[in-house]
Amino acid sequence: KNAVAYEEWLAQADGKFEWKDFDENTAAAMCYTSGTTGDPKGVLYSHRSNVIHSFMANAKDALGTSASDVMLPVVPLFHANSWGIAFSAPAMGTKLVMPGMKLDGASVFELLETEKVTHTAGVPTVWLMLLQHMAANNLKLPLLEFVVCGGSAMPRSMIKAFVDMGVTVRHAWGMTEMSPLGTLAALKPPFSELGGEEQLDILQTQGFPPYGVQMKITDDAGKELPWDGKTFGRLKVSGPAVAKAYFRVDANILDEDGFFDTGDVATIDQHGYMRITDRSKDVIKSGGEWISSIDLENLAVGHPAVAEAAVIGIYHPKWDERPLLIVQLKQGQKATREEILKFMDGKIAKWWMPDDVAFVEGIPHTATGKILKTALREQFKAYRFPNAAA
Repeated sequence: KNAVAYEEWLAQADGKFEWKDFDENTAAAMCYTSGTTGDPKGVLYSHRSNVIHSFMANAKDALGTSASDVMLPVVPLFHANSWGIAFSAPAMGTKLVMPGMKLDGASVFELLETEKVTHTAGVPTVWLMLLQHMAANNLKLPLLEFVVCGGSAMPRSMIKAFVDMGVTVRHAWGMTEMSPLGTLAALKPPFSELGGEEQLDILQTQGFPPYGVQMKITDDAGKELPWDGKTFGRLKVSGPAVAKAYFRVDANILDEDGFFDTGDVATIDQHGYMRITDRSKDVIKSGGEWISSIDLENLAVGHPAVAEAAVIGIYHPKWDERPLLIVQLKQGQKATREEILKFMDGKIAKWWMPDDVAFVEGIPHTATGKILKTALREQFKAYRFPNAAA
């Protein structure tokens, strides 16, 4: 009953807005982290940090929109100002299309088509529903040029689906504390001519940072680790759009060198491409070695019957933890435990193979589209592997 039509609200303005003059460090907006790592924490952005982040976001190797483009951010505004798009798109004169509450495949397709959207951004679950709707109805989007995917890892099969449509697809990674862009998987010159599986190898990484973001990986003692694409380490970042503290928390969240510990475990290769292997609290420690739950999830989603997959570590009396693969099948599809494990066999190290597969009706998500592993751990807290000795 208190709703006001957007057009009526705009009509109240006289069009004679005058820009205010104030210090650039004045608070501009505040967003909260999703709370997947504990209590939600407020991140306060200044006008300065938002402007600098917009410059970073509008680089060609980042979001790269122009005044002739149309951007549909299928990302809530409370999620780091819709990944910063709320500021970066208007800064370029880019038309913004706001999706509203209907994020199913049919509704997103309708907006993309009727509003002639060229650029869009969202989480994997949104693109999964869109691609399924398009495939089921033999639909095409000839005007769509560019898709950004973040929030959680983008499955290889999903990247390929967009590439096959002729769409530039860019995997992105970031955090609320970073305003939020951290890396984007554009193709650098050494890889720009690649095609097929080799191109997908690059596009599946989280990418390299735009100008303004520095990153490094360290061990638990803070010692920097090599950029060889193999060595896992704690991912740390710095830059002018990275938060220094949380709202009303009297503690600096940066280390003595000005770097923020993201809580992610990652590798960085010699070309600067970063690849998230897990959240530090989600990585599975089996027999003293690490197993990436993200790699297992991405592989499982490649099975034609799997809609979504999640992997959690389950107690094992011999190996400390072993991976449990939790699967949500596509509507109308069937697959057995053995069929899914056979599909994964040979594509990963033998000791990485999940010890079991659990089928569920749905996989829980946070408000920002990330898989809610705390809920899955609670759901499967009493689970024991059938082949594990007591």
